[in-house]
Amino acid sequence: MQSMLRYIIPSTMRQNAKHQRDQWLKMTASDHDIMYHFQSSLRIGELERYIFTYDLYMGDEIPSDLTLDSLWLKIKNIENVTLRAAYLMGPYVLYADVRTKDYHHKQRLFISADQPQFESNIQPQQDFIAELSLHNLKKRYVWIVDIASQILFTKQASINFSITVGGSKESISVDSARNIQLGVQSSRMKVDRLTTADLWNASLLSKSVFGRRKEHLVILTHGLHSNVTSDLFYIKEQIEKTQNQHEEMLVVKGFTDNVCKTEKGIKWLGTRLAEHIVHNLYNDATVKISFIGHSLGGLVQSFAIAYISYNYPKFFEQVEPVNFITMASPMLGIVSDNAVYIQRLLAMGIAGKTGQDLSLQTYNGLKQPLLQTLSSSSALRRILKCFKSCTVYANACNDGIVPLYTSALLFLDYDDILDKLNMNTEDLQTDFFQRNFISPLTKAMDILMPQRVSQNGTKIPVASMLDSAYSVLIPPLPDKSYITDPKTRKDVVVHDKVYSGQDIPDHQSNSQLEVMNSSNVLLKTFNIAFGGQYKKLEEQIARNWHKDVKWRKVIINLKPDAHNNIITRRRFSNAYGWPVVDHLTETHFLNDDKSSRSWKLDPISKDEDFDWIVKPTVDSVFDVGPTGMICTFGEMLENLKTSTLEGMTESTVPTSYSQEELFKYEDCLDRDGGILP
Repeated sequence: MQSMLRYIIPSTMRQNAKHQRDQWLKMTASDHDIMYHFQSSLRIGELERYIFTYDLYMGDEIPSDLTLDSLWLKIKNIENVTLRAAYLMGPYVLYADVRTKDYHHKQRLFISADQPQFESNIQPQQDFIAELSLHNLKKRYVWIVDIASQILFTKQASINFSITVGGSKESISVDSARNIQLGVQSSRMKVDRLTTADLWNASLLSKSVFGRRKEHLVILTHGLHSNVTSDLFYIKEQIEKTQNQHEEMLVVKGFTDNVCKTEKGIKWLGTRLAEHIVHNLYNDATVKISFIGHSLGGLVQSFAIAYISYNYPKFFEQVEPVNFITMASPMLGIVSDNAVYIQRLLAMGIAGKTGQDLSLQTYNGLKQPLLQTLSSSSALRRILKCFKSCTVYANACNDGIVPLYTSALLFLDYDDILDKLNMNTEDLQTDFFQRNFISPLTKAMDILMPQRVSQNGTKIPVASMLDSAYSVLIPPLPDKSYITDPKTRKDVVVHDKVYSGQDIPDHQSNSQLEVMNSSNVLLKTFNIAFGGQYKKLEEQIARNWHKDVKWRKVIINLKPDAHNNIITRRRFSNAYGWPVVDHLTETHFLNDDKSSRSWKLDPISKDEDFDWIVKPTVDSVFDVGPTGMICTFGEMLENLKTSTLEGMTESTVPTSYSQEELFKYEDCLDRDGGILP
């Protein structure tokens, strides 16, 4: 009997294994079951990537009964529908896109089934459904899905979502997808889920593979009400793709703890960035450094450089400054481009200390506006002079936040740019009137919420307030042909020139008077706003930036929303910015000069007063404006809740530990199980 059982059981197991293998071989994409289901959540600046690998068949032979029915993907925002109205507490909106692994924006797509699909405005209880086509008879398909949070104003909010892949459109419907098992549910499907930390720490994996190498540290800095981890992620990936051109390991990083605190002032933000670079990002292998700042980030990184230069004078003697790049940054402030009462509101603190800095105000004992001091400081200039390249990318039009004259450091060949833009002067005059006398409210909203899409049309500077309001609901998205066919994309660079000291007109010269009194519409706001009372100050700040420094000025003609398109904030909804990022990577990172370069720092001026750097910043709840208050009070409530819970559990013995705490406990054990001293 026992010998019979020994025979029957193995035989039965062999039969079951053969049956399962036969069933696997017969399985095709027409299987209508759920293949993958998962739920997750995203906070501000977070994104997740899902890499789906699907085997159409197994082995070398193609099954005779194989079908090519599509798979289907659904991403659903599962937050309560009432949160659609909670814009300032969120907004609770997701961005998502799906593309094949082989997709590249420089390659033309001939098959419509291979076209990427995306949605930038997935609101609570809305979903994004995409077809995953199996139109080719190939063994393996791979798709990449990115999901990003669109939260702007608070660290406390999070967006819960679900992601589902099924063998039919019906299988991912609401009714059939309830209470389904989490994870992979098909033997032919493999899913790799990458979190924000995974995506930003890819360089650590490279270090483990290639061993210890010298490093080129690239610092990305975000703007007002923005973040590094999702808003500048596209730039990060494109820079990292140039790794093969570099002897050093490219380490692309940013500072994430300024998120939701960008109204606290350029000094406050820049100081924290500088300390993060010196104490957390720099190591013995760091031999080069580059800076890329978007919008306000251009000024924040400038202060950070001055701070490091003064407080850590040996840093830039040991680390070679390579690239200093700003993208649509208000290097002269944003005074002349504002309606009168918007300027008054900024001066009063509607955008916190940052708004006061940008409106060229003095406060807290400053002897002059911070931008005037920063741009003239020897602590900053001695480093800027040593950068291999100093480049500004500036939008010629369709940027409702940072006008051309301030992002391009004022001195520019405006007539040449206007000719290349090829626009009707009468239309531009009308649009200027609309901008400054009809749409100041739109301008205020743009300053407070720069990530909202607020422009439509191609005239300088922006379209009407009604167009702007419409664009909030329906963002202006790229055409399908633009996404799929590189030949349809026009050259966006209208001006690319290096400006040295000889290109800057002397005081009271004819060339200088032509600039200061120009009728060119690109300088209209600069020359007539406030009766020109800020012109001399802005001109002086521009001259400060140019002293002893050569600037490459790249002027861009982008479609709306140019301020966010210039950095390709989201891969497809801001795809008009692809050529700009391509230009940046190709000119600054792709053709890397491997020859050694020497640089010598000038001494810091002994006669200069550096209180504006060294004097501690006193934090106050009133350092921020209305939108900053949302995050500030949210953090206060979160801290109160945490401290209350800690007090309630202080006298109790913990019955569970976090994973991190367990690991720390294990590190303290000796081999015999005792606690190490």
